[in-house]
Amino acid sequence: MNKLKHIIFIFMAAVALSMTGCSDDFLETGPTNAISEDVVSESLENLYLAVNGIQRKLISQDGSSQGMGGEPGFGMARDTQSDDLEFNTKTNGWHRDLQRWTAQGNIKSSYIRIPWQVYYMRILNANQILKSVDKFQQTGGDLYKQVKAEALTFRAHSHFMLVQCYGKRYVAGQTNDNLGVPYRTTPVNEPMARNTVKEVYDQVNKDLDEAIQLIDGISLKVDEPNHFNYASICGLKARVALAMQNYAEAADYADKAIAFSEKKGVKLFTPEQIESCPTTSLFADISTAGEMIWGAMTKDDQTIYFYSFYAYMSWNFNSSAIRQAVKCINSNLYDTMSETDTRRCWWDPTGNAQTPKSSFVKRKYQNRKFTARHTSNAVGDYAFMRLAELYLMKAEALARAEKYAEAQEIFTRFQVTRDPAYVAKGNTGDALIAEIMNSRWVELWGEGFNWLDHKRLGLPVDRSNSNFDETACLVLEVNADDNRWQWAIPEQERNCNPLLEQNPL
Repeated sequence: MNKLKHIIFIFMAAVALSMTGCSDDFLETGPTNAISEDVVSESLENLYLAVNGIQRKLISQDGSSQGMGGEPGFGMARDTQSDDLEFNTKTNGWHRDLQRWTAQGNIKSSYIRIPWQVYYMRILNANQILKSVDKFQQTGGDLYKQVKAEALTFRAHSHFMLVQCYGKRYVAGQTNDNLGVPYRTTPVNEPMARNTVKEVYDQVNKDLDEAIQLIDGISLKVDEPNHFNYASICGLKARVALAMQNYAEAADYADKAIAFSEKKGVKLFTPEQIESCPTTSLFADISTAGEMIWGAMTKDDQTIYFYSFYAYMSWNFNSSAIRQAVKCINSNLYDTMSETDTRRCWWDPTGNAQTPKSSFVKRKYQNRKFTARHTSNAVGDYAFMRLAELYLMKAEALARAEKYAEAQEIFTRFQVTRDPAYVAKGNTGDALIAEIMNSRWVELWGEGFNWLDHKRLGLPVDRSNSNFDETACLVLEVNADDNRWQWAIPEQERNCNPLLEQNPL
């Protein structure tokens, strides 16, 4: 943890100055990299800017690896381990060790070190806000509630992501007393042992419950998707409940998030919007497209260059990761779509679609879902949560709770926006769940969910009998009980925190 020693508040104050949606001239006269804790904590407005700072750094040049550019980079890292996203890694090294399952047990790998460091950086900054904010409880009104709710949510989200990567999956009905991650609730940098998985999930829920109570019904200072609101915090609560196999709670909180969002005018994509993807930057401009619940809204002058999601996951940006290691959907997953599903245009099954230059590799089932705004600038919006996910979470949770009629109703409401010809098949049980999950994995392809889904459900990775190239990825199957599902605790962190017990390698 020594890398985090000097970033508290300096980190937040610096990045707060460039947060989209904030005044461009706030604190312009002061230094942008050395604002003290006392200055930031002296007013509620400054604490609000500190929250902005954490949000702004969700998309950033974090760590030392271009392929790990903030939260979108972490999502790519997760997806490359699973079986829905294929790419030829023989000619390009980005994420190759993750796809080959050699990084997960490597205590020196940057792919497992950077998420640990960055999530704890966010946690330490959130804890510093929480340490300072309560002195404004009596006078701060709605802004006090918003700042505290957002800081609690950042703390909960970061620990939730950490325990999913470095701990074993939560299993309902079991003790879940195996090791998770340290749950830090104070802004100190002292050695700390790992909490159990149960303890981590208990505290995540406690933080989210308090955040929901604080933010429910208040007037937000800025009501935009680049800040948490009632819907996005309820959506996170639904994600946690889904991971815990608490399906009644997952359905309830997904429903609350849907209702709140749709009342505000958030709408599911239309079939016409979906079909525009190969030629328009639907996802790179998602803040205006209608589905974003929580995300990063970026302008063309806010590039992070080759750390950007679109420098790896688009089909048209001019980078080596796209020219050489084009991203493809698993052919078996592609085949789960009906002939009338408009999302089929998100990929090219022929491998003949036009590319910006002849130097771009063409492959069957190539991505056309993510289109960069420009071939020379990889900047773009990124949705951490979309309305589509909420619908699919609710449908899955209801189906797993054996409420098949309700699950089919919500799934049909969603599915007809993707496949106008969709008609319910009358499925129940495993057949309905499979139908929902296939649509979920098609819909959220490339957005960082598939590996997490496999882990929470205890499913193996299975790339066999598909378009995966074994000579490139080296491994086609990974059992659900493989130790590598729990990433190794980074060597650097254990050197600084001797109380951290290592996972089995």
